[in-house]
Amino acid sequence: MEEPLFFASEGFHLFGVLHLPGGATRQRGIVLCHPFAEEQKQGYRVFVELARRLTRAGFPCLRFDYRGTGDSSGSFSEFSLSGAVRDIRSAAALLAERTGCRRLGLVGLRLGGSLAWRALQDGLEADRLVLWHPVLDGKLFYRLNLRRSLVRQMLTAGKASGVRESQEAATVDLDGFVASRAMCDELKELALEGGSLPSARVLIVQFARSAEPAAELRDLVGALREGDAFLSFAIEPFWNRLGYVDCSPAIEATARWLEEEHPA
Repeated sequence: MEEPLFFASEGFHLFGVLHLPGGATRQRGIVLCHPFAEEQKQGYRVFVELARRLTRAGFPCLRFDYRGTGDSSGSFSEFSLSGAVRDIRSAAALLAERTGCRRLGLVGLRLGGSLAWRALQDGLEADRLVLWHPVLDGKLFYRLNLRRSLVRQMLTAGKASGVRESQEAATVDLDGFVASRAMCDELKELALEGGSLPSARVLIVQFARSAEPAAELRDLVGALREGDAFLSFAIEPFWNRLGYVDCSPAIEATARWLEEEHPA
């Protein structure tokens, strides 16, 4: 069963879809944490497929939109990393209330993985964390989004607007998404390191041609502990692609890893 719904988070009405198994239900519920802006749009279908696969395995799942994004209330300029972390907490509370699940797992794609990590650092209790090619360097991620915005301006208007580093502007155009300056400052300060891995069991999923960890993931993969895992798939980075990309191998492997019960 898939139930569209709205739930509250600090005065915002967040849109979500609750996926419930048709048969036996596991005690661990899964909250899926979407990526950022344009990457959320491109990753939407894959996350639907992932939620349905996990539900077939008996996991109740919740997909949702952060405040100011998707079908949730608020404008994108009201989106913030700290607010999104609190939205993850609200989503986890709703999932536990609706399903009675006593354990929690988080699955995050790109910036969604970074936000899930932050939620655990901020005290949310979960025993599984799945990071699909997470964003570890927020400053670099900000620059890439800014660069895409400037390229788009050049293609459509013949020139860039020049607002990229204006300290007077209250908002910044990040590839068509008008973000607050405060959120951009949050993003530039984002830095996740292996030394601060949360206590949950961690699975890192890479989408790359090489089976070896990419440079940006190497230190994090090197910090993994017994019971953690790293998997690499020769699949295009679908969050940057138009059209459908088949991610079934990564979906299947993620579901199997979550089905395993590691010793405490």
